[in-house]
Amino acid sequence: MKWTTSAARLAAGAAAGVFLIGTASAGELADACVERLAADGRDTSGCACLEEKVEGDQALIDELTALGEIDDPAARYEAASAAAKTVMDACTR
Repeated sequence: MKWTTSAARLAAGAAAGVFLIGTASAGELADACVERLAADGRDTSGCACLEEKVEGDQALIDELTALGEIDDPAARYEAASAAAKTVMDACTR
């Protein structure tokens, strides 16, 4: 499979984000959610929902934490797995 430069950067950035952040909890993810969405100028009220939806699913917490490192909201959503998109869709307005 041939990766485009931007796809390779995206994957590397996501991997680096997980490595640097380590294992986060659902509460830490919610805090990061508030910070990221506020920086984007978006509504942060769905972050509590996000915390509830991912509680106990460490793989999903790790994925969403890594996705939070992606600055562009559209690119962040595009990079998400189906499970992560389901949670994002359920918790955003």
